[in-house]
Amino acid sequence: MGFELTGKNALITGATAGIGLAVAKRFVKNGANVIISGRREEGEVIAREIGAHFVQADLTIDADISRLFDHAEVLLGDLHIVINNAGRINKGGVIAEQSVSEFDQVFHLNVRAAYQVLQLAAQRVTAGGSIINTASIVAMSGGAGASAYCASKAALVNLTKTAALELASKNIRVNAVSPGLIESEIWDGNIPYEMAKKIVPMQRVGGGDEAAAVFHFLASDDSSYVTGANYLVDGGYCAGPVMR
Repeated sequence: MGFELTGKNALITGATAGIGLAVAKRFVKNGANVIISGRREEGEVIAREIGAHFVQADLTIDADISRLFDHAEVLLGDLHIVINNAGRINKGGVIAEQSVSEFDQVFHLNVRAAYQVLQLAAQRVTAGGSIINTASIVAMSGGAGASAYCASKAALVNLTKTAALELASKNIRVNAVSPGLIESEIWDGNIPYEMAKKIVPMQRVGGGDEAAAVFHFLASDDSSYVTGANYLVDGGYCAGPVMR
């Protein structure tokens, strides 16, 4: 499979489901020592099943973020990889109608908490390490009815570039991955699958491991000259409109 991770210590937030869990499984399979975090208590069982550690944390609570990194140091020692993956999906609502409180909820987790994770990662990841932020294709395209979510992911892409500039001299790489329609338990029925046939050039939803493969590359030493980048995993969606 390539992209050696043996002996690497990785912390992955928001990893009890979806892309985060797919990344954790792939990292463990390729020799990394992994901590997954999330709000759900079931994370303990999930971590045990895949051969990882679990630290329960609600990243909207400042103390939980600090505690998460402290536990990571105790459990693993040096940190080589941090996947800043936890995020909140926009509840919907056009700009003229969405409440400020809903906007704040999205930005609290997707930007404020992500910034705090990035900040601690910048302090604790060792030279030669990798920090990866999970953004979204909406950071580039926007989306009617999802203003808070789109703006939050755009902010994360810009933070990625800024952090990459600041940490380059320390030989710490910072990149983003922007997934499109990827298989997930959050989807309602067949809606994304039918949508993909219409708007995705490859005419399908991506698999979790297809997204995880990109994180795997960016976490490995094979990407040693890649920083400040934003990798699209979207089946061609951002390349332009589908003409059929």
